[in-house]
Amino acid sequence: MAQAVNFLPWRARRQRQCLRLWLTIFSVTLLLIVLLAAMLRMQTAQKNRRLELIQQAGITLQTGLAQRKTNLLARQAEYQARQQRYRQLQATREWQQILTRLADTLPEQAWLSELRFQQGTLSLAGYAVSFTALSQLETALYALPGLRMGKPGPASRDAQGRWQFDYALVLDVRHAP
Repeated sequence: MAQAVNFLPWRARRQRQCLRLWLTIFSVTLLLIVLLAAMLRMQTAQKNRRLELIQQAGITLQTGLAQRKTNLLARQAEYQARQQRYRQLQATREWQQILTRLADTLPEQAWLSELRFQQGTLSLAGYAVSFTALSQLETALYALPGLRMGKPGPASRDAQGRWQFDYALVLDVRHAP
């Protein structure tokens, strides 16, 4: 008869090998899952950090743009004010030239007592010693560039024998300061 073989130690060893194999597979799988979860978490954290940086950069950019806009608006207002001052200066220079020409054309025997400008009309009032001086004044006023003669006022003599005059000169639109 054949001798009986005891397979118990072999079975126990085989079970341990099988258990080790499955524990190894389970451990490696669990480790891979943990590593994948950690990588996914790191990747999500990096994306979130990148988004935060982009958001902060956007806020910084908006703040910078708002400052630049404020500076640009201030510069624009300053430029417009400078342009307005320049236009006023040009108008003053043109008026200065017109009034200087007016003063140069006045005959020596005529002088102004009143000079006013309202709504595009320059009104002159004054006195002339003689009617000839008054005629010379009227001729000189017609020759002034930038102004055209409006309706002349009455010319009369005062108690001292001087001729009182009143002229209106209308600002020529082409030469308007």
